[in-house]
Amino acid sequence: MRKSTIAFSVFALVATAAIPALADNFKRIKTSEEFSALVVGKKITWDGGFAVIRANGKTDGRLKKQGKYVGNWTFTKGFYCRNLVIKKEETGTNCQIVEIDGNKLRITRDQGKGATNIFNLK
Repeated sequence: MRKSTIAFSVFALVATAAIPALADNFKRIKTSEEFSALVVGKKITWDGGFAVIRANGKTDGRLKKQGKYVGNWTFTKGFYCRNLVIKKEETGTNCQIVEIDGNKLRITRDQGKGATNIFNLK
């Protein structure tokens, strides 16, 4: 019994140590120049929806359940901040952390304290 406990402990230690090796390669977009070069004008897609963030400070797209939306955006102090209008109702401004890994975007709401979603970038 003692051998199996030691073996399990060693396995758990090795498995935990390997976790950083599985880390993702997302890199935070920190400047408006980076954001414009990497994201603006491209189609962002996810299951049942899409968005386009435009160079003129506008954004539009389609949400799976709510349908079409429009809005405005800025990139301020390292955050993508947007205010959407969905079915004639404003969502209020939400500033988000944006990270990129190839053709994947990871966006975390509420200045990095909210929900995180991963999107495709085309």
